[in-house]
Amino acid sequence: MNEPQSLPPTDPTETPTLLLVDDEENVRKSLIRILRHEPYRLLVAASGAEGLEILAREPVRMIVSDQRMPGMSGTEFLTRARAIKPDTVRIILTGFSDIKTAEEAINRVEIYRFLFKPWNDEDLRATIRQGLKKWELEQENRRLLAALADKNRELTEWNQGLERTVEERTRALKEAESQLIQSEKMGSLGVLAGGVAHELNNPLGGIIGISQLLLLDTPPQSQLGQDLKTIHQAAVHCSEIVKNLLAFARKGPADRREEVLVPALVAEIVLIVGHLFRQKEVEVRSEFEDGFPPLCANPHQFRQVLLNLLVNAEQAMAGPGKVYVRGRRRPDGTIVLEVEDEGGGIAPGIAGKIFDPFFTTKPEGQGTGLGLSVSYRIVSEHGGRIGVVAGKGKGACLRMVFPAALAAGGLAAAVHDPGPRAGNRPAQAIRGNEP
Repeated sequence: MNEPQSLPPTDPTETPTLLLVDDEENVRKSLIRILRHEPYRLLVAASGAEGLEILAREPVRMIVSDQRMPGMSGTEFLTRARAIKPDTVRIILTGFSDIKTAEEAINRVEIYRFLFKPWNDEDLRATIRQGLKKWELEQENRRLLAALADKNRELTEWNQGLERTVEERTRALKEAESQLIQSEKMGSLGVLAGGVAHELNNPLGGIIGISQLLLLDTPPQSQLGQDLKTIHQAAVHCSEIVKNLLAFARKGPADRREEVLVPALVAEIVLIVGHLFRQKEVEVRSEFEDGFPPLCANPHQFRQVLLNLLVNAEQAMAGPGKVYVRGRRRPDGTIVLEVEDEGGGIAPGIAGKIFDPFFTTKPEGQGTGLGLSVSYRIVSEHGGRIGVVAGKGKGACLRMVFPAALAAGGLAAAVHDPGPRAGNRPAQAIRGNEP
């Protein structure tokens, strides 16, 4: 290598040490140029093997690694690096089209974040600062836990007070980390959604146009006419989904609001995908309380959320059973929607991950891990929250809670105040006995 192994460092116990790994010299120099004025000690490596050697002897806090490197990929390198120093904050640089890499890195390597090449310099600096802050919070939490153990041995009567302090810091750390991770992942999902939407626009336009022409030459009451009408409606629905994905990429509010009758929307979706349920002898039961109000919402986005949840519920069923769609209004005016199945339920430990982009438990080729992520963002854009309901039987139950302003009559408030943006609230479990 032409550049030095390390820029002039200060005391490594005081200054954060970053390891930059990339097989391209120009990329390494570019990273050093971007970070040269930051208060970091920078180490560089031209390969994964060289990076592991440095990691074994240096107090590295963060690793920024390329994915595509000869000999050892970024995912393989970070997997081995995690075994050497599990506390390091791991960031991977990858190409926009390498979706499989992003999914593997999230599910296996547990990276802090991935950045698409070419990156934005300020976004890179901000990500590094936030990642180092996360590392500091974790270390502080561990120091507090160690102090708790010492005080337990010294003064039993002081134990309760110190334990409360540790619990508060731990809760603050988890909340801050969860919010940060969800926000960054949803930002990356917006970039991906924009690319996918552009690729789908042209073929969908062709399907809509050809189906319209065929409908003109086909008797509307014939079986062929009915089938063509179904194809046309499905293509138009997909076109609306593409528009929503483009809106996600632009991070704009879901400002198209109109009166939505949710029970009718559920019935419409069941007509579209009813064959999936009939094949397994699964019954969909719609249970909405009397007087359930129309909602001031984006109908196409709401349809997409309900479709995602119903299809997920169907796929969770191994055989005959029931799927419930419920709606009610609480005394305080908030609106509750639930989709519950009688499947195998959600495995312990993954309830907090199911809304992460690319996270999936389905076999390869049967899911992208994007459906619940998109649903999370739509619900958030409407001012609501979505989570897994704990203690609701053997199956899975997903609950959406929306503010009272979303009900009919609150259209003006809903349009002018779209609620918290996606990513501002982490995915959370909701108590089964919540009113």
